[in-house]
Amino acid sequence: MSANGNHKKLKMVLIVVECMGLLAFLCTFPVFNSGNIAGIAVMDVLLLMTIFWNKLKGFRESKAGKVITAAVFIFLILGFAFAGFLSVNMVRACLAKPEKPNMVVVLGCQLWGEDPSPMLKKRLDKAYDLLVKYPDVPVVVTGGQGDDEVISEGEGMKRYLMKRGISEDRIIVEDKSTSTYENIKNAFEITDRMGLSRDITIATSEYHVYRASLMAKQQGAGEVTSAPSFTDINLIPAFWVREWLGISHFLVFGY
Repeated sequence: MSANGNHKKLKMVLIVVECMGLLAFLCTFPVFNSGNIAGIAVMDVLLLMTIFWNKLKGFRESKAGKVITAAVFIFLILGFAFAGFLSVNMVRACLAKPEKPNMVVVLGCQLWGEDPSPMLKKRLDKAYDLLVKYPDVPVVVTGGQGDDEVISEGEGMKRYLMKRGISEDRIIVEDKSTSTYENIKNAFEITDRMGLSRDITIATSEYHVYRASLMAKQQGAGEVTSAPSFTDINLIPAFWVREWLGISHFLVFGY
């Protein structure tokens, strides 16, 4: 096959892969967050670059074009490498299962009315399994009241666990936080006053465990283990990319 034929074949393969990537992010709707926005933007840029690669030859061979092209490729290579590094650590954090938890901390997520959203319900169900297995372990439910919520996330989680049979005296409610950082900070402020251990098991979505663990350790946690719940497969691209952005923000700004 000629060099031109190989180039055409490679171009078609790249277009197919990029279209599949774009479709993966489009399939996350109606979820709309920074993850699928960033994913759609990157896939659009890659797709346009592939389609118009030959037509951009004149620009690419100019002095400015060479600099811009090199910068774009370096950015993409470093970006994909960094995303891979974060993903490995996100998976490793999920594997840090407790032998026996000292305290379970459930991180907040959206309520639908007064009931947990499907994602929050999954987090609570993971916590519930541990609470049933270890009946002497307390649980901290965290999350304030959003503008579109009728009660705080902490209160909604408490009601859910009580309906499933968890005793009220085992449930510690943190209902002021508006972020993961505040979930953990406020939870520690409450549990420190109660004289409880700073060894915690974090119950949250699998993509969220690593960043939450980093924040907990930054705030003086002891041993941090996890009870991860798993995201619906069609939503994984949006939430994982959003989490890469969230971890990057934490590494730069510390919260």
